[in-house]
Amino acid sequence: MKSEVLQKLARYCAYQERCVWEIQVKMGSFAILPEDQATYLDWLEDNNYLNQERFAKLFVRSKFNQKSWGRNKIKFELKRLQVKAPLIQKALEELKELSYDARLESMLIEKFNQVKDPNEWSKKQKCYQYALRKGFEPDLISLYIQQLN
Repeated sequence: MKSEVLQKLARYCAYQERCVWEIQVKMGSFAILPEDQATYLDWLEDNNYLNQERFAKLFVRSKFNQKSWGRNKIKFELKRLQVKAPLIQKALEELKELSYDARLESMLIEKFNQVKDPNEWSKKQKCYQYALRKGFEPDLISLYIQQLN
């Protein structure tokens, strides 16, 4: 029984990077007692199926590259997944300032051109709100909003 559960958990981790919280939820669906979960987690970490740092870095890169999320939204989601703060900070260092700023700027320009509103102030406000929802920092957004025409 134990090896069968380990095999299922290993397959679950091999399919896609997972965090500890996701594994704990999965073990709950297998009706594994909380006191036994540590043993399974240790085995997964020892056999390199589970690595929190690797998960956090991959999460940051994928959400930035594929969904254009900013630091704030990424940090919020990692906290929701119960990733520890030092790992979050280390993973956020993956975002290079140059590409981060360039992504925000190009995103704002694209949104500004899409918004159909004759009032320029209103257009900028909509772009600002859009970038905030994406998780970018307010002061950085303001800097680039001022440059829009």
